[in-house]
Amino acid sequence: MHSYQPDALRASYHTMEHGEPRLRLIRSACTAAEQAKDFESALLFHHDLIQESVFSGDRYQALIDFPQYMAIYEAHPELEEAYAWQTLWIFKWIVEASVEFYQIPKSQVLQWFLAFRKELAKHGYSLKPFYEKRAIFFSYYDRAKLRLDYGDFLAAPRDELSDGEPEEWNTQVRWELLFGHYEKAMRAAEHLFRNRMFTNEVPASTYGYLLTDACIRQDTDAADHYAALLRPYCDGERYRMEQLGLLFCYDAQHHPEEGLAFLRKQEALRKGSHNPFLCYWFDHGASVLLRAAAKSGVDEAPDALLAKAAAYDANARALAAQFDARNGSDFFTARCEQQY
Repeated sequence: MHSYQPDALRASYHTMEHGEPRLRLIRSACTAAEQAKDFESALLFHHDLIQESVFSGDRYQALIDFPQYMAIYEAHPELEEAYAWQTLWIFKWIVEASVEFYQIPKSQVLQWFLAFRKELAKHGYSLKPFYEKRAIFFSYYDRAKLRLDYGDFLAAPRDELSDGEPEEWNTQVRWELLFGHYEKAMRAAEHLFRNRMFTNEVPASTYGYLLTDACIRQDTDAADHYAALLRPYCDGERYRMEQLGLLFCYDAQHHPEEGLAFLRKQEALRKGSHNPFLCYWFDHGASVLLRAAAKSGVDEAPDALLAKAAAYDANARALAAQFDARNGSDFFTARCEQQY
C-alpha cells in the first residue's frame, strides 16, 4: 500500500497533459487528501482542479467542485488567513463561469455573487471585480441593474484583485456601446490601442464589441477593419467561440464563400466543447452563415447547406431556451432572430 505523499501527488499531475488527463489525477489527489484529513493540501488540490477546469477544460467541473472547496475552507477557520487570497481568486473564476452554464440555477449564481461580495469586504478588498462580473450576468436579463452595477464598477477603486486597467477600459467599451454612447466608447478603445494594452482578453474582445457595433450600424468600412483585426485571435481558439459566431455573421453578409471555408476550419472546436454559452454563439453564427452561403451560389448543394443551417439553428434555439428559462428573460431567444 502506497503512503500518502501530497507533494509527490501535486508534482505528478503537473507533469500531465492539460485537460481531462490532468483533471483525473487532480480529482484523485483531492480524494486522497480528504481521506488523510489533510485539509490544507485538500484546499490546494481543489484549487488546482478548479483552475485546470477554468483554463483548460469546459469550466463545468470547476462549478461542481467549488462547493466542496468552500465546505473545507469554511470548516477550517484556522486556514482562512493563509487561503483567503486563493479563495477570492477562485470566486472570481466561479461567478464568471456560472453565467455560462444554464445548469446552475439563477438563485445559486446570485448567492455565489453575494458570497463573493461578502468575502471581498471581509478581507478589505475593493468590490470592483464583484460589480464587473455581476454586471455581465445582469446584461442578459435586467439592463437597469446592469447600469447600476456598471456605475458602481467605475466608482470602485482598482486593487490587486481587480482584473486590471486594460480590462477596465475594455469594460467601458462594451457597456458604453450597448448604451449607445459611441464617442465615449471610442475614447476608451483608442486609449487601449494607443497604449498597446494586451491581456488574454484585450484587444480581442474589444475588437468583438466594435465589430458588433459596426455591423449593427451597417458601417461596412469599420466592420471590415475590426473583422480583420479580430480573426487571427479567434482562429482555432475554443474560448473565442463567441467571437467566432460573430465573425460567421459578418462573413454571411460580406463573403459567404470565404466564411464557409473558415467555418469548416473551426468546426472541430464546436464538436469538442461542452460549454453551452460558447456553443450557443457558435451555432447561431454558423446557422446564419450557412443560410447565406446556400443563397449565394457557392459551389455546393443548397439543400445540404440549408439542412446543416437548420441543425445549427435548432441547437442554438434549444440552448437559448435553456438560458432564458434560467435567467427569466428572452435575451438569447430574441438574438436567434438577429444577424449579430
